[in-house]
Amino acid sequence: MKTKRPTLRDVAREAGVSYQTVSRVINNNEHVASHTRNQVMKAINSLGFRPNRAAQIMQTERSQTIEVVIFYAGFNIFLYEMARTAQQLGYHFVISAITEQEFVHTLESAAARFVDGLILVPMTPLDTDYETLMELTDGIPFVQIGARMGEHLPSVIYDQVQGGRLATQHLIDLGHRQIAEISGPLRNHDAYDRHVSWTATLREHGLSTALTEESDFSIDGGYQAMNRLLDRGEPFTAVFVANDSMAFGAHTALRQRGLRVPDDISVIGFDDIPESAHFVPGLTTVRQDFYLLGRLAIEYLVSLIGDPDAPVHQRVLPPRLIVRESTRAIP
Repeated sequence: MKTKRPTLRDVAREAGVSYQTVSRVINNNEHVASHTRNQVMKAINSLGFRPNRAAQIMQTERSQTIEVVIFYAGFNIFLYEMARTAQQLGYHFVISAITEQEFVHTLESAAARFVDGLILVPMTPLDTDYETLMELTDGIPFVQIGARMGEHLPSVIYDQVQGGRLATQHLIDLGHRQIAEISGPLRNHDAYDRHVSWTATLREHGLSTALTEESDFSIDGGYQAMNRLLDRGEPFTAVFVANDSMAFGAHTALRQRGLRVPDDISVIGFDDIPESAHFVPGLTTVRQDFYLLGRLAIEYLVSLIGDPDAPVHQRVLPPRLIVRESTRAIP
């Protein structure tokens, strides 16, 4: 026969307090004396009580849930840190992997999923202003990871223009004058900013910007783009690749063509994913600290949940050049 599930009133009776006090303890109300809180927690553990989450939501109008709305499938290194930070701050963490076509519906239905806040991770610029996004979410606070520099959105970003400049200038400082590029998809704001920075830095030094191929951020995309560059027959001694995954594919294409990295072609990537340090040769790249990015996004969102009227701002993080063995000076 099924045992009756203990109720909030059972806990109150066991602890010798009112059921309102038990409710305050469960909902982390700070106005409970420590000895009373310990007494209630002891009763909860003794009875094996589990709070009714639906009732908590009705009472507090908070679900303690943060949702990440991510626009493309695949592994994102900052998801782990976001989940960990959310848990440390007392929030559940859920993920919605969507297409661009599902974006508006996902935001409009967020209230029905009882989420307190949203992290948006778009693949391409949203072309939707802050006020419109808040209308879509019915006032649910959000923070966007990745946005145009200076955009009026609650967002956490890396300075992609600075990163592109660091990579390109590193190659120039090594004596390279024929520098190719494999860009990411230029509809993506990060890829576009890196490309613009590569172009501007070369032009400042009077160098050609003709050798560029656009790709899709994948390993195979980097492989295909490098083959297209080589098939053009125009000489280059270095290549700036817009992310590390494409750099791995580009390296494979170079090796298959009998070219050595960095002896024949220097290669620099972007992101500094964990595999980059263990690649052979070690990949010179531009570091974005994705763990920091994820943590700051969650902390920012939690602050907005606590104070929805806080001023909207953009947090901009500086990237860092990481020099390894895949680049070398012109002899």
